[in-house]
Amino acid sequence: MRGRNHTSPIRIIQLNTNRRNIVCHALLNSTTRDFDIVLLTEPWFGNIGNNQRGPVAGPGWTPILPLQPIPDNTTPRVMAYVRRRNDFTVMLRSDLASDADLQILQIDQPPHMPIIVANVYNQRANNDPQSWTFDRFANITFPANLPVVISGDWNLHHPLW
Repeated sequence: MRGRNHTSPIRIIQLNTNRRNIVCHALLNSTTRDFDIVLLTEPWFGNIGNNQRGPVAGPGWTPILPLQPIPDNTTPRVMAYVRRRNDFTVMLRSDLASDADLQILQIDQPPHMPIIVANVYNQRANNDPQSWTFDRFANITFPANLPVVISGDWNLHHPLW
């Protein structure tokens, strides 16, 4: 029998799905037993019926979008899915960032210290070569007492790649 404070490791995967519906569905269906949090860059986001837009739905997964609501002319380039478990919670930290290309999550799993996870899609702002998502990210003041894990797609291309 598990003790009251028993926790299991939280397993996280990050992937760029290139806005493909089938990739999002395959990922959610194939990772149900292997991962607890899925961080996506370039997730599929589109018509989900009844003249509404939204992300892919997956059984056992709760989607977390970077903004609420998503403006009509905006497609989020980051989002997360959380598998339902009773020993941890994930909260969108919209007090730190409210951005379609940048998502800040706080994971709480007592008795452990909370942890911040940042999911970033590094994109030029309005095609300005001097202004990127990471520039906005660098201006965020994170809680000094919490560890921060940074994940995402940096869109940094090199001829050797």
